[in-house]
Amino acid sequence: MLKALAGPFPDVVFCPTGGITRENATAFLAQPNVLCVGGSWLTPRDLVEAQDWRAIEALARDAAALRTS
Repeated sequence: MLKALAGPFPDVVFCPTGGITRENATAFLAQPNVLCVGGSWLTPRDLVEAQDWRAIEALARDAAALRTS
């Protein structure tokens, strides 16, 4: 769908969030009209419940590095 929208809306950028995982985030980020992605893999329930902010920070840093990969 993002590829199809790029033609008629060349100036619109997106931040997809539904169904995004660590494994498929790079493919989404490779689209020229995708600025960023979000997903629940960044804040897994078990890490939030354990208040393991360092682990969540590590996931966020890893996700941020995907854009430059």
